[in-house]
Amino acid sequence: MQRGLSRLYRFRSVRMAFLAVTLPLVIAVVGGFFVLLEVETYEDAVERLEMKLDRMLASNAVMLARAVWERNEVLIATQAAPALIDPDLIGIFITDRDGRPLAAFGARETPQGKSIIREAPISYAVGTDLQYAGRLELVMTDAGIRASARSRILVLVAFAILLSVAIVFATQAAFDLVIGRPLKELQKAIDSTRLGAPREEVQWHGADEVARVIEAFNRMQRRHTAYETALDEARIDLEKRVEERTGELKRARDEARAANRAKSAFLANMSHELRTPLNAIIGFAEVLKNQKFGPLGDERYSSYAEIVRTSGTHLLDLINDLLDLSRAEAGGLIPAESTIAIDAQIRRAIDMSRPEIDASGVTVTVEVDEAVPPLRADARLILQLLSNLITNAVKFTRPDGTITIGASIDDRRSVSVYVADTGIGIPEDQIEKVLEPFTQLDTRLHREHRGAGLGLPLCRAIAQAHGGQLLIESTFGEGTRITVTLPPWRALPPNDEPAPAAP
Repeated sequence: MQRGLSRLYRFRSVRMAFLAVTLPLVIAVVGGFFVLLEVETYEDAVERLEMKLDRMLASNAVMLARAVWERNEVLIATQAAPALIDPDLIGIFITDRDGRPLAAFGARETPQGKSIIREAPISYAVGTDLQYAGRLELVMTDAGIRASARSRILVLVAFAILLSVAIVFATQAAFDLVIGRPLKELQKAIDSTRLGAPREEVQWHGADEVARVIEAFNRMQRRHTAYETALDEARIDLEKRVEERTGELKRARDEARAANRAKSAFLANMSHELRTPLNAIIGFAEVLKNQKFGPLGDERYSSYAEIVRTSGTHLLDLINDLLDLSRAEAGGLIPAESTIAIDAQIRRAIDMSRPEIDASGVTVTVEVDEAVPPLRADARLILQLLSNLITNAVKFTRPDGTITIGASIDDRRSVSVYVADTGIGIPEDQIEKVLEPFTQLDTRLHREHRGAGLGLPLCRAIAQAHGGQLLIESTFGEGTRITVTLPPWRALPPNDEPAPAAP
C-alpha cells in the first residue's frame, strides 16, 4: 500500500496524482454498476426465454399428440414446422413411443449462442385413457439475447465513459477551487522565499485542513523572519567582535614577534658575552689543573680547578642548548647538511658521555642494522641529539641498568635512531610535558636529578629541523624508549639508484 502511494507522488503535480486516483475509481464504480445492470438484464431475458420455451413445449405436445400416435409424418411436418418461424427456436425433435426418431427439424446447436433444451412426453387420449405416444424435444438459443446485450453494452460503455469524464472534470473543478488555488499561493510564497525575497505569508482563510496547513506555514514564516532578524543582529555583533579580536590578535602577534626578536637578539648577545669569559675560565682552569707552569702546592687547588672547569663546561653547554632552542623556535635552526655515518655518530656520542657512563655503572649496548645507509644530515646537530638522549638515559637509569642505542631502516627507507633504557620511566600523563622547555617532572625520582629541561625539547627541534619526528614510549618504573625517525630522502641510496628528492 505504501509503495503504491509513493508511486502516486512521482507525478509533477498533486492535481495529476488526484486525477490518477479518481479516474480509475470512477471508471471502476460506473463500469461495475453497468456490468451488474447488464448481468441482471441478461438473466431476466434468459428466464423469459425459458418460460416461452416451456409454453411452446406444452402447446406443441398437445397439438402433435394425434399425429405422433398415428406416426403420420406429413401431419407432423405440417403442424411442427411452422413453429420454427420463431427466431429463438432452432430445433424440433420427435420420437415415437418406441423411442425411434420420428421427425427432426433444425439443429441442436448454433455458434451464435448457447442452446436451451426442454423435453416433454406426448400423451394421446384413447377412450378415457391417456396413452404415451412419444416424446417432444425443443431447442432454443440465446443468440438474440446476446446480440441485444452486445448492442446495449456498446451504448453503456459510451455512456459510462462520458459519465466518468463528467464526474472527473467536476471533481477536478472542485479540487482546483478547494485545494489547487491555495496550493498555488503556497508554492508561490515558498518559491519567492527560496529566491531570497522577503518571507511572505499566504493570504488564505478557511476552516478546512488546507487552511490549517497554510496557517501553520504562515506561523513558520513569522518565526523564521524573527530568527533571521536575530541572526543578522548576531552576525553583525559577531563581525564587530571578530574585527576587534582580530585587531587584538594582530597586536599580540606583533608584540610576540617583537619579543621573540628581542629574545633572540638578547640570547645571541648574551651567548657571545658569556662565551668569551667562560672560554677563558675553562681554559685557565684546565691550565691550573694540569699545573702547566709548575706545582700549585696544595692538592686541593687542582681539585678546585677541575670543579671550575667542569662547571664552566656545563654552563657553556647550557648556553649553547638555549641558543639552539631559541633559533629552532624562531625557525632559524637550519641543518648544515653533509654525509654522515650514523654508527660513527653513535660511538662518538658514547665517547663524549663515557665519564658519566662509567660513573653510573650502567651497561651500554649498540645495535645498528647493517642495512642503514649513510645519511644526509647536520653532523653537529645529530651528535648533539644523540649526546642529549644518552645523557638523559644515563641520568635516569639506576646502576646495573641497561641502555641500548640503535638504528634501523624500514621498507620506505625511513631511518630510525633510538635510545632505550631500563630507567625510572615517565608517567604516561606527563610524556607531552617533558617536551616543553624548562619543564621538570614532579615525581620523587625525577626530583633527584635536576636539570634545565632543555635536552628533550632541543632533540625534538633538531629532529623536526631534519624533517623527522621524535616519539617517546615509556612505562613508569620500567624504562623509556625515545625514537627519532628521519624521512626517506635523508637516507643516501645505493650507487645504482637515483637519490630521492627532498621536499
